[in-house]
Amino acid sequence: MPRASSKKPARKGARKKTARRLGLFCLFLFVAATLAAGFYFMFLYPGQQHETPLPLLSGQSKNMPKHQKAEPLSGQTARLYEEPTLPRQAPPAATRHKKPEQKSLQGKPLVAIVIDDMGYRQNTGKALVALDLPLSFSFLPFTPFSVELQKEARARGRDILLHLPLEPMDPKWNPGPGALTTAMDPETMKTVFHDDLQAVPNAIGINNHMGSRFTANPQAMRTLLALVRTRNLFFLDSVTISQSVAYDLAREMGIKAERRTVFLDNDQSPDKIRAQLDLLLRLAGEHGQAVGIGHPYPATVEALRGYQAQLRTRAEMVPIHRLVH
Repeated sequence: MPRASSKKPARKGARKKTARRLGLFCLFLFVAATLAAGFYFMFLYPGQQHETPLPLLSGQSKNMPKHQKAEPLSGQTARLYEEPTLPRQAPPAATRHKKPEQKSLQGKPLVAIVIDDMGYRQNTGKALVALDLPLSFSFLPFTPFSVELQKEARARGRDILLHLPLEPMDPKWNPGPGALTTAMDPETMKTVFHDDLQAVPNAIGINNHMGSRFTANPQAMRTLLALVRTRNLFFLDSVTISQSVAYDLAREMGIKAERRTVFLDNDQSPDKIRAQLDLLLRLAGEHGQAVGIGHPYPATVEALRGYQAQLRTRAEMVPIHRLVH
């Protein structure tokens, strides 16, 4: 009995010592891991470079008029908050105004390609401007790289448009800062439109960013087109909804206008974009001219770069102002 009772306290003390050592060891590991992680993130971590920054950037609001509210765009920046529409791949239906058939002096159809959503993607924007093609560029207002990219596009003699944000059908899609809505009174619309144009001062025309609700509203479009006419600009209807009245109203009001024929890069695969370019050339051959709209995606740069020879062989590439009438 004495031997059994004398061993218990020793065993209990040994357990306490072991637990204490284990605790100290775990604490040491935790401190070491924390210091190592801190050293990595402070000195070694390369960082993530986002070519498409969030629409609301520090300093962007400084360029925006005080009366305009820029709201964050929950999760849509990867696609530059592009509104989904029906059916986007098909050419727009015929309207009352028949377009004059045009062809180049060599008998080739005329093709214009407009790159929308310019101003957020710096690297792909520069790559597109540098292509040996007479692309036209449509800039969103109040974007971080707009001034730089507009300067480069103008130096190369490219057509510059204002990519005017207009109200979409679904309110969950935020068209971004500078948007016009159907609920605006004419004076407010005039003020916002003026500020948007100030952000893209070299614009010779306008096309709509989103706008499925706005472009289907005759009253709102008449108000906007009256402002477009006073600035002697043209209007390119992106046709984000089949019920758009923008093109017909512009023609009725004596404003030069045109419509989008094909969206090139809804599917951001170079093979799919090349298929859309084939469609663009085929429709241009059938109608004498066609307008493609693309976006500053790396896949679009790659597809256009590899397709330049075909575009020149099968059509005459022209800036968008050549096709408005």
